[in-house]
Amino acid sequence: MLKNAVALDLDVANNRVFWCDRFHRKIYSAFIHEASDPSQQVPLVDSSLQTPVGLALDWLQHNLYWTDSGDKSISVASVDGTKRRVLINTDLSEPRAIALDPHHGFMYWSDWGTRAKIEKAGMNGVDRQVLVADNIEWPNGITLDVANRRLYWVDSKLHHIASVDLNGAHRRTHISSAERLGHPYALAVFEDRIYWTDRDRAAVFMANRLTGQDIHALAENLNDPHDIVVFHQLRQPQGPDSCNLGSVANGGCEYLCLKAPQITEHSPKYTCACPDGQDLGPDMRGCVPGEADNELNDMAATSSPPGFTPGSRAIDAEDFPVPSVGVSQADAVPHLATAPSGSPEPLTPLSTLKTVSSQESKALVPIVATVVFGLVCAGAYLVWRNWRRNSTKSMNFDNPVYRKTTGEGEEDEIHIGRTDAMSHHAHHHPYPQGVGMGVVGAGGGNCPQFIALPLGGSMPDPGTHWYTEQPMLSTAK
Repeated sequence: MLKNAVALDLDVANNRVFWCDRFHRKIYSAFIHEASDPSQQVPLVDSSLQTPVGLALDWLQHNLYWTDSGDKSISVASVDGTKRRVLINTDLSEPRAIALDPHHGFMYWSDWGTRAKIEKAGMNGVDRQVLVADNIEWPNGITLDVANRRLYWVDSKLHHIASVDLNGAHRRTHISSAERLGHPYALAVFEDRIYWTDRDRAAVFMANRLTGQDIHALAENLNDPHDIVVFHQLRQPQGPDSCNLGSVANGGCEYLCLKAPQITEHSPKYTCACPDGQDLGPDMRGCVPGEADNELNDMAATSSPPGFTPGSRAIDAEDFPVPSVGVSQADAVPHLATAPSGSPEPLTPLSTLKTVSSQESKALVPIVATVVFGLVCAGAYLVWRNWRRNSTKSMNFDNPVYRKTTGEGEEDEIHIGRTDAMSHHAHHHPYPQGVGMGVVGAGGGNCPQFIALPLGGSMPDPGTHWYTEQPMLSTAK
């Protein structure tokens, strides 16, 4: 059941309508007279869509093109939805509307993201170029006037409708009014009339495209109108199907056949395209595994898990397609299928192992250089510190031990003396009773008041000398 249709296009010759449903994240198709019947609504693309917001039909080569603002891409699929490929997924911010010129092989789209612009490229994704990048803010809807070779767009922020030729030149503003253009969202051009939807006014309006005058409402009180198209045979002029001109169907392409841009008279009429993850082969028609698949196979061959035998195979493109940009890698889970083997295979000789690649070796060079430089600096510092220690002259002094005596009525004083007759004392004088290590004034009562302690010098002092009178310091001459 239709929930939130935001973009649509028509196949006038076959009386079919195509639309994107943002709620269901699918692209549907139905005959116009049966479109209101849910049972007749056929889902064409029902996977890997995030936010499809623009849709256009190539009515000559029978392919569908759409923009997805969720994964920021522009994709193409066959009209039955069985074959598809991402064409552009770089430098897109908020892709919105898309329009096609199948006769000349070009597609056009709007992007209202950070750097708003309108671009064009070949319908095969090549020859991309910017048409409009100045004085543009929210280019929501675009449409082509194929007969007059011009591109029209509405700008919802600047409140105007403007146009350029298909090379981006000869710009013209047709209507500019915040009052008349509240929030224009999509537009269509037919003959001398412009039609557009306005989400603020919930209506569809029409005006003269040459003068910008004669504005009046065609339908009002609508429920958030988004897209608008004109159903008329002149809107889709007939022409040759470039992919089926000869006797070979689909241009001989194995997968998709896409119209090529007609830049010169020598330009190819079409190019073949392969599914995501595959590339064209040497004949430019068949498909071969892409570079990503080859790298995956190389990794599986060089780093096989235990028990992996030559009968095993890495998953190929059919089982594990490479997801396009914007698709979560978690959605594509690889599996490893192994063929039965009667006996375990012998281990691979070391001589057959793959050597380290040049990129890996280049990545190791700065790491090794940093380690070596650090070791050299550390060794130089140790050598310098050892040389500094050996070349520095120092003098060490023993801390003299002193005794502090305290008596009643006397001031505290410390006297340190040295005997003049060191050479006459050959015996050792023990400490008197009551003198403890580091303790001042502890113990007995008849301690001498003065102590002579060794102060160092050329001759060691054989003992400690006690005096009952204050000694006089003498200096050897």
